[in-house]
Amino acid sequence: MFLELKNLLRFFKLRKSEKEIVFYAEHGGYYPSFEGILKELDVQSDKKICYITSDINDPILKNDNPKINSFYIKKFLSIFMVLVNCKVFVMTLTDLNQFHLKRSINDVKYIYVFHAIVSSHMMYRQGAFDYYDTILCVGPHHEKEIRKREKDLNLKPKKLIQGGYYRLERISDNYKNLNSTIIVVPKTDGKSILVAPSWGEQNIIESCGVEIVQKLLDLDYKVTLRPHPEITKRKPELLKKYSDKFVSNKNFTLETNVAGDESMLKADLLITDLSGIALEYAFGTKRPVLFIDLPKKIQNKNYLDLGIEPLELSIRNQIGILIKQSELNNLGEIVKNLISQKDFYKEKIEKIKEQSVYEFGNSSRVGAQAILDILK
Repeated sequence: MFLELKNLLRFFKLRKSEKEIVFYAEHGGYYPSFEGILKELDVQSDKKICYITSDINDPILKNDNPKINSFYIKKFLSIFMVLVNCKVFVMTLTDLNQFHLKRSINDVKYIYVFHAIVSSHMMYRQGAFDYYDTILCVGPHHEKEIRKREKDLNLKPKKLIQGGYYRLERISDNYKNLNSTIIVVPKTDGKSILVAPSWGEQNIIESCGVEIVQKLLDLDYKVTLRPHPEITKRKPELLKKYSDKFVSNKNFTLETNVAGDESMLKADLLITDLSGIALEYAFGTKRPVLFIDLPKKIQNKNYLDLGIEPLELSIRNQIGILIKQSELNNLGEIVKNLISQKDFYKEKIEKIKEQSVYEFGNSSRVGAQAILDILK
């Protein structure tokens, strides 16, 4: 608490010109959503940036870039949000102004940066984006969904920018450079499987994860279990069950830090329920995904009212296959067949990516320019 108070005072003592641009991240795992824009701002502008994090272990707190001032604020975040006086506030946080985190009493322009490619109306609460001024849309689906909601409810139109998705670019680049000095992924003798579920009720970890991991290990696959950050935060006892059961198996890895991409890059196949990582993996590596048909993660029970099928549902059978939980008895054969068909999926996935993601390779410049345009 003393550290937070110290950070609050340090922020509000800054000259106005030093805090025109503010970024906020709930935890260190969200840095990849901002990384490209921050780098581009560093090149394009001499403006200083304030980066607020609610994660005391966030590496940004130890950054040595003189243009970035980092601050740890968590318990006092709601007070900070109301009083903050900047020109542009950039976040991946949804539900602005709907709960305890309100818009500032000052004239602040809020920009939303998506931290997933999925649609905006099923996996997010109703009204999750209503109080933002500008939204960097990943693809046409976001524009279509947000404009339809504005029209249906007669909301004030937001500025929608064709922003793309930097994290996907990073995954794609690193995947192409597996053997370069950019990133070194340990080579494995056997095939690697990444199991990465969402965090809704009855996700893979809660329902059938132990069975899936055990079957894959019995077949000599190397298995990485990558829980969603919300599972790590809310249900650590679930993860302990996995670590206790599989800790002695050298082919099993429990990965709780989701900021990196290594497990995606080295995986020959991704198994998930309906996590946004499916689109990042498929579009970034051009490899197929095995979906387990479990209850959908629905945050907005009225999502059907929009009359638009969410992207993450509509393309499941195009970027991989969907199986029922009862089909897990044949998991070994299904996994083997999918891995062998990676060349079949490669071109197919590339076409879907081109239709679904704006400004591929150029998202950082677009995002940085949006911020600089507001400053003008």
